[in-house]
Amino acid sequence: MLEKFDLKHDPFPIVPDGPVHNWAGRQELKLDLIDIIKGVRGRDIGITEFVVVHGEYGAGKSHALRYLKTMIAEKADEFNSLAVYVERPRVSSKLNFLELTKYVVKVIGRENIRTYCSAIKVQLDKIIDELAAAAGIPDVKNRSSFYETAINQFPADDQNMIKLLARGSADEGKGLFLFLSGAERNDGDEYEGKIDSDFVAAKVLSDLFRVLISEIRPGVRILESVYLFIDEAEILAEAKASESELVFNGLRELINGLPYRFGLVISFSAATALIEAIMPQHLLKRMTRPYIEIPMLNDIEAVEFLQSQINFARTAGSQYSGDVYPFTMEAIEFIVQNTTTLTPRNLFIDCKRVLERSLRRFELEPGERITEDMAEKILQSYR
Repeated sequence: MLEKFDLKHDPFPIVPDGPVHNWAGRQELKLDLIDIIKGVRGRDIGITEFVVVHGEYGAGKSHALRYLKTMIAEKADEFNSLAVYVERPRVSSKLNFLELTKYVVKVIGRENIRTYCSAIKVQLDKIIDELAAAAGIPDVKNRSSFYETAINQFPADDQNMIKLLARGSADEGKGLFLFLSGAERNDGDEYEGKIDSDFVAAKVLSDLFRVLISEIRPGVRILESVYLFIDEAEILAEAKASESELVFNGLRELINGLPYRFGLVISFSAATALIEAIMPQHLLKRMTRPYIEIPMLNDIEAVEFLQSQINFARTAGSQYSGDVYPFTMEAIEFIVQNTTTLTPRNLFIDCKRVLERSLRRFELEPGERITEDMAEKILQSYR
């Protein structure tokens, strides 16, 4: 039915983890955050950034983090980076860094792990071939004798993960994924036993990320950078101090193990005073920027956001390109003025209600528009 109104998909998706393509809010804030993201993947240095964003509940922090995650994921040719979005630090009944690590690995997924294993194996084989050629040994069967020499060319802290990734290519990363997700023991000598403690989880996760973003061969990296976006961190204020401390300590170890090309962005629905009260000093000192506030949308920003959202869903070549059809601008402005808290989610909910009721109860026909009066009648039934 939406196609009849020159819309290729629902312009108002209410999906917590769905991709976000349109920025909501102030353009200068968007540019500041994008500068931070691009700075992490700088081809020359790419310094690690640890940033805290905060604001009132519903101000659009989640929308901002998902926007950045979507941008990185969908501009793969430009970024060639891994971006992981975690909806909240508590991902299981237990709150600790071990469970958070398991969740992060599951979000990365077996397919990506398989790709990383294959890429590492290809580069390691090239190094072995170069060593064999330099030694004047043309017999391919004997080139495996250069394996240890090749591994020893890497920093000591990276060698175990490189061996693990290269070995994982044999079963397309299946065994490695099970180990990284804490399901099984490592079946080699790279890491002992299972990932069953916060310390081991932070060690292995930082090793994985560091190897993926380090030069494997001159000018060759598997990834340009890695980003971890953790939302709704205010729940750490409600948790037991012993639990939140485990998460914070793990994040500290992760930052310590990744001095370059790593971006960590954490959001809090809290004032800076509360953040400083719950976050340990050892982590606060590692912040690379002052707190970044995400303000609520104002009326003008909300209208512009909805207009861009509708046009993102517009069919190609539509005569309504740039318009808010099937709404009138007056209807959009009325919805904005009567939405209690101007957050992307609240705006989507009200716009979806108006659009769906207009189609079903008011039997809106293609070419007709949703008027301010129609929007008012529909929203009154929900208030």
